[in-house]
Amino acid sequence: MRIHRFLSLVPLAAMALHPAPTGAAVAVKVTITKKDCRRVVRHQPAGDVAYQPGTGFGGRKVAPADIGGTFLLTLPDVLEFNVTRDLSYYLGKPEADAEAAQAAANAADQAQTAADAAETAASAAESLASKSQALVAIEDAEAAVTAMTTERDRALADYTTNPESGSNTREYNTAVAALTTAQASLTSAETAYAAGSYASATTSANSAVSTVTTAGVSVSASSSSSTAAVTSSTTAAASARTAADSADVTTSSSTKAMETASAASNSQTVSAEAAVIAADEAVQGTQTIYDAAVAAYTADPTDATKKTAVSTASSALTTASSALTSAQTAAASGDASTAITAAASAVTAATAVGYAEDANVTALRTTASALNTSASSATTESGETTTATTAAEAAYKEAAGIPDMQVNLGTVKFNLKTGALYFNGKPMNDVQSLEIAEKCREILKRGR
Repeated sequence: MRIHRFLSLVPLAAMALHPAPTGAAVAVKVTITKKDCRRVVRHQPAGDVAYQPGTGFGGRKVAPADIGGTFLLTLPDVLEFNVTRDLSYYLGKPEADAEAAQAAANAADQAQTAADAAETAASAAESLASKSQALVAIEDAEAAVTAMTTERDRALADYTTNPESGSNTREYNTAVAALTTAQASLTSAETAYAAGSYASATTSANSAVSTVTTAGVSVSASSSSSTAAVTSSTTAAASARTAADSADVTTSSSTKAMETASAASNSQTVSAEAAVIAADEAVQGTQTIYDAAVAAYTADPTDATKKTAVSTASSALTTASSALTSAQTAAASGDASTAITAAASAVTAATAVGYAEDANVTALRTTASALNTSASSATTESGETTTATTAAEAAYKEAAGIPDMQVNLGTVKFNLKTGALYFNGKPMNDVQSLEIAEKCREILKRGR
């Protein structure tokens, strides 16, 4: 066997074959020469050629290069390890994992976009709620000043009738002082409102009302409908802020979507309640026109024009009131679009009989419409976030559905001394050739 393998390494022409005598059993004797060996044995440098730690030129002892000691690792003569392969790679798992990661990234980006939209809507809702509150507060302050003016006039009449009365003098002086203070507070409120300082405007307006009530004059809210709308608007704005803050800090895409939807919904409620206030203003204006028409007709019932005016004002008041009711119903469900449309209808009906909407109320409706648009955008972003999150979850489930299938293909053994390499017990190199080469080294060493 060894001869056969060696013959495959050494050309026949390089060998001296000595046949056996005629008639004898055939036997072949192979002679290996030094020339033959040089062809199969690679040059091996002398042992003193390679660097030897601690030895210098001429064999002198020198300090080793690794002063301070080294870490010596003793290796076994034979290294053995398994060759494995994950078959899930052939089933598309890397691609599925990549798609899942991309879907998650898309969902995260979309969720942040939704959170930003929620912040925008919530900020606008807070501003509109504050603006609505200031507007109604100023109207209450105006009503308080009107009531205080009436009280001042009454005290003046009493004082004029009996100027010698000490009580009449004190009441008049008190009424004048309270009216002066209330009017100053109202002016401050109106100035702050015009500057966009709605919180300050509300504070000043409330101070005017407080001054009048402290003077003993009863003040009723300008409108219970508007007051209720302000309360609802303030609560919704606070909820929108809470939801927007939550959407901003959470790391969960699904939670961002949910909180964004909440912020959008509450923002739309704020928008709807602002529309209610505008519709209520139109109703109040129409009511004033109707009352004036009735008073005029009552004073002159034979005047056909005045009678027609009453009928026209009554119809307008009915239409405006119906629109107000629709706006209130829509606001209760957070339907800002319907509430805004209803408010516009109320204003149209009131305008037909001579109502002139205050510029601040017109601006309130405009702001409410803008907020509704912002809130609708946030709602859309919330829906897209939910869709993106669902897609990401589906992608992860698909990737997870591809199992890890580690397969042991075999065992490799490598002999550090002989260089023999085996896979699953089968040789991966010609160990016999290595043995022959070793024999040749011995021949060459002896000079044969």
